[in-house]
Amino acid sequence: MRILLTNDDGVGAPGNVVLAQALLDAGHDVAVVGPLGERSGSGTAIGTIEHGARIGVRDIALETTPPLTGTALDAPPALAVLTALGGLFGARPDLVVSGVNPGHNVGRSVVFSGTVGACLAATTLGMPSLAVSCGFAPEHRFDTAAAIAVAGVEWFGEAGMPRVCVNINVPDLDRAELRGVRKTTFAFSGMFTLDMRREGGELVIQRGASSPRNVSGSDLEAVRDGYVAVSLLRPMDVDVAPAAVPLADGLVQALAAPTAHLPLIPAALAPTVEGALR
Repeated sequence: MRILLTNDDGVGAPGNVVLAQALLDAGHDVAVVGPLGERSGSGTAIGTIEHGARIGVRDIALETTPPLTGTALDAPPALAVLTALGGLFGARPDLVVSGVNPGHNVGRSVVFSGTVGACLAATTLGMPSLAVSCGFAPEHRFDTAAAIAVAGVEWFGEAGMPRVCVNINVPDLDRAELRGVRKTTFAFSGMFTLDMRREGGELVIQRGASSPRNVSGSDLEAVRDGYVAVSLLRPMDVDVAPAAVPLADGLVQALAAPTAHLPLIPAALAPTVEGALR
């Protein structure tokens, strides 16, 4: 499968490289196109749309085997996706994958996330997509998240490449320690809060831990309980709700492959379906 790999931390960021290697090891044809540097929080923004605008482009060597050369744009990840889908950097991909992001994109975070935003842009343009995130440093486990992402990619191929955006959040645990996989709803809040204040001519932003309300069946609850959280997002012009339940149930089972040492026990819950590993 030809995969466009992007992120919002910059081409060559550690999570990006780990995922690129995992996809290569799985036998996929990987093209890396993303922002030149840090673009977290950019959502689906594409930057300037001024007529005649010029945007810097650089080639960046990635430390993978075999070696990959990524294309970095001085722009948000959603623009990188748009240009890649337009054929500016090689053949059109079959799937867009974004990550691995350091910092879980759960709850309201998905609205602002450049990692998820890149995938939403892709799916709105007709391309299936998968976003994957783990926790912040120093606890982040790119290796575990990359293994789950590869299982998600395989599911897309087996499911006929449905036009959906899959958002996956992986706990910072060894693969053997994962408790299972859950199809989730979105929490009311994310994993962190932002404290903002003005100091003269500057706006100072500080990140802190959130104290969210516990929402049964949410992505935040799943990750905190040691489960991989799987959520589906639809493009603006397509209502995937009728197909969401069977799609998500199949995906939950596919993502359980990296934790196949445990039996999968699906349990129907309202309004969501939990595929849990005991």
